[in-house]
Amino acid sequence: MPSEYGEREQHHIFGAEIAEQLLTKLEYPKEKIEQVKNCVLNHRGSKDRPRNTIEEQCVADADVIAHFDCIPSLFSLVYKEMDLSIGDGKEYVRKKLERDYNKLSERTKVILEERYKKIMEVLFG
Repeated sequence: MPSEYGEREQHHIFGAEIAEQLLTKLEYPKEKIEQVKNCVLNHRGSKDRPRNTIEEQCVADADVIAHFDCIPSLFSLVYKEMDLSIGDGKEYVRKKLERDYNKLSERTKVILEERYKKIMEVLFG
């Protein structure tokens, strides 16, 4: 699905490019720019990229938490943009939330465990 910057599946790449441009313009040190770029590049759970720093893991965990906070947008994605059937869309969202939760750091997983269980119970029985 295209966005104003390109395909949704490539948002981590576009995000890293945008961060580099912005931080360069703001005259951030090159090493800090590289750290931010790595956080953005490595935040996607679906890409199985290594998270080599605590900052990279924090951004990846924050991305998952955002999914838990914006569940209606996931349903909008599956029904409006992906044009899935009711059943297929529901299953897609269920699996996505499950994958997301399983890719959290162990520390964040413990913090979100009850919330995750409640979301899954309410939405998917």
